[in-house]
Amino acid sequence: MRKWLIVLLVVFLPGLGQATIYQKGPVTVEGYIKSETGVYPDFHKWIKIMNIVDLRGQYKPRPWLSFYGHIYKWWDFAYNQEDAYAPAHQAMYTNRETWQGISWVREVYVDFFSEYLDIRAGKQLITWGTADGIRVLDKYVNPLDWREFTLKPWNEIKIPLWTLKIEFQPTVNGSLQFLLIPDFEPDYWPAVGAPFAIGTSKEGAKMMDALLNFSRTGMAGVPFDYRIISHEGRPGEKWGNSKFGVRWRDVLGSFEYTLNYIYSWETESPERVTTVDTSTMDPQKFQELAMRMHMSPTELQNFLHSQGIAPPGSTFYFTKKYHRINVWGGTFSKTFVSGFLKGLTLRGEFAYVRNDYRAYRTKDGKFKWAKTDCYNYVIGLDKYIVTNWLASFQFIQLINSKKDIDGQPFVWPSGGAMDKVETLLTLRVSTDFFHERLKPNILIVYGDDNDWRISPSFYFEWGDHWTTTVGAHILEGKESGLHGQFNDSKELYFEVKYSF
Repeated sequence: MRKWLIVLLVVFLPGLGQATIYQKGPVTVEGYIKSETGVYPDFHKWIKIMNIVDLRGQYKPRPWLSFYGHIYKWWDFAYNQEDAYAPAHQAMYTNRETWQGISWVREVYVDFFSEYLDIRAGKQLITWGTADGIRVLDKYVNPLDWREFTLKPWNEIKIPLWTLKIEFQPTVNGSLQFLLIPDFEPDYWPAVGAPFAIGTSKEGAKMMDALLNFSRTGMAGVPFDYRIISHEGRPGEKWGNSKFGVRWRDVLGSFEYTLNYIYSWETESPERVTTVDTSTMDPQKFQELAMRMHMSPTELQNFLHSQGIAPPGSTFYFTKKYHRINVWGGTFSKTFVSGFLKGLTLRGEFAYVRNDYRAYRTKDGKFKWAKTDCYNYVIGLDKYIVTNWLASFQFIQLINSKKDIDGQPFVWPSGGAMDKVETLLTLRVSTDFFHERLKPNILIVYGDDNDWRISPSFYFEWGDHWTTTVGAHILEGKESGLHGQFNDSKELYFEVKYSF
């Protein structure tokens, strides 16, 4: 039924022309239908075959009152076409509990407007940051859907949260924003087997497979039959677990700045805690194992303990633990309107994160988490050159207060070692031709460990409704690098979009 609905929409909407835009009195409805196709450069396998329906509506019965809804529904048929994606298909699309935050109801909220005070209540997205290719402040407000890593625009992959946003304007150009977010969703990471599954997920899956295999085979012909229980460990639904944020924004001539604070949760890399309950040990299997290994029960217990092996029948609890964090930061933007710097925009973004938790690999190859303070900042330069060519350069540093834990460095999501100071450079160049109908764009991200992302794209507007985009994502570097881990996931993509 759903597939037939999409077919009918695709067939009939082009013939409706301008009539498909509905705007009458206080009601406005608009949206689009979009197809996104991604393939590996050798065309041997699909990365995505995605169909999207986006519908937005606003009802504004009074100048001071507005209701807004945004539905965003998609289907990715690549997971039905590629056998290699079968395990990921089960985890990411069949088991709804693992992605309950990725709802087709994208936004739904009510706005109240007044001269000095605006209130927005409902499911929504908040934008605090302005950086290209990386999130600094934004990551602590809305979590992220990493299904396609960071290759799509932020507002398409942010996970919306139920939020109360209050904006107060005490001065002509100054505004004070308050956020209350009683909703909680973690970042969503693709399952192992998906094109953009990260290195640490793959390592974790290998460790789990090894544990399950040992549980089945055991020792000396005695299966250990461990009980394995996974627990999400989300914070409870109570007001004390809400996120609280405040932002001051002001404009002084050509200088704009914000001061930000949020009491948030670390949702990108929650701590994984493993506990073993040996009280559920199977005495019969333990006795049988002792006899087969020609040991007394005490000798066997000492032997298993020395090898770090839980006795047969033990219960393993794997729990995600989310930690509270305090984030202070700010942004600024200064446009020079005279002198030899005329037309240049200098911008920046900064975040200090207290008691963030990061993963590191222990000497025996396991993952643990430890506290560290983080100092992350971006300095950007934007300038139009040669009339309508916009060049945007960014210098980014991610700084940990600790270099390592007992000589073991913190790790990227790829599993590769992080330096105490990581430096990234980005360059975006964009322009337009044919009265803004053709828009070439390229984003280059370089990490100081020779880690690369190069993303060229060509957007073309065929008319009032139809647009197409052709592009690529070239990811290079060491397998342990942030982008290099996706060396095998280089992508050519094509998008066609019908707006109404």
